Amino acid sequence: MNLTKEERFSIISSLIFLFGFVGLLLVFGFSVPFPPPEEEGILINFGTSETGSGLMEPKPAEEISQMESVPEETSTPEPTTQAEAKEDIITQDYEKTAVIEAKKKKEKEQKEIERKKQEELERIKQQEIEKQQKIEEERKQKEDQQKAINNRAKNAFGGKNPDGDNTGEGDTSGAGNQGKPDGDINSKNRAGGPGGGNGISFSLSGRNSQSLPKPDYKSQSEGKVVVEVTVNQNGNVVSARSGVKGTTTSNKILYEAAQKAALKAVFDVNKDAPALQKGTITYIFMLQ
Repeated sequence: MNLTKEERFSIISSLIFLFGFVGLLLVFGFSVPFPPPEEEGILINFGTSETGSGLMEPKPAEEISQMESVPEETSTPEPTTQAEAKEDIITQDYEKTAVIEAKKKKEKEQKEIERKKQEELERIKQQEIEKQQKIEEERKQKEDQQKAINNRAKNAFGGKNPDGDNTGEGDTSGAGNQGKPDGDINSKNRAGGPGGGNGISFSLSGRNSQSLPKPDYKSQSEGKVVVEVTVNQNGNVVSARSGVKGTTTSNKILYEAAQKAALKAVFDVNKDAPALQKGTITYIFMLQ
């Protein structure tokens, strides 16, 4: 049997459509739902007769009596579920913990403020102690200087030397104590030599001089130059400043000469002395 091309296409298309339709029926058309659906009907209103009128559904007498017998509650309803009750407890605990934490934080801040105040008071107290100590040291130093001056004056006016006579001390043949009123009792320098002025003296409480070099200067001026010196425990002059109180001239050449000479001065070693002790060296310049 010879079929044309169109006939073969028609037969194949028909078979494909038929098999597809049967497959759809097998998948969707013959399946039974489980469980089977319940039977449905029409819901009828509750009543006591086949006739009636009105818009409000009357309540049963039993329900009305129950509503009348239940008193109205005015208090706050308690949590109806365990979860709500638990949440309420957690909230209360959290609020209580927050209050405690805030109180602890405030106490900690207060303690920190008190600690800082105490440290500030201690610092002020220490500064006051150091200030008083410094004042006491200065007072003692002035007393020692005054005692030295008094001793010099006593020896100069009728005092006795260690030998027991009243002639005083010096290199000349005259009576009295050779030196200057503003000099040091332990100094052995009593007068200046050629080119060095007419006198060198110093004031440094509790210290003796080892070397007081003469100023090197060339000037036709005269006067007294007082140099403030700072001496360490080894007796070395670490700084010098010319023209302090007691100076009688403003000549810069004399100032410079006195300062250079003072920086070369050497005093005795004293480990009990202050680390940096201040004193003065006085140079009296005469016309050359």
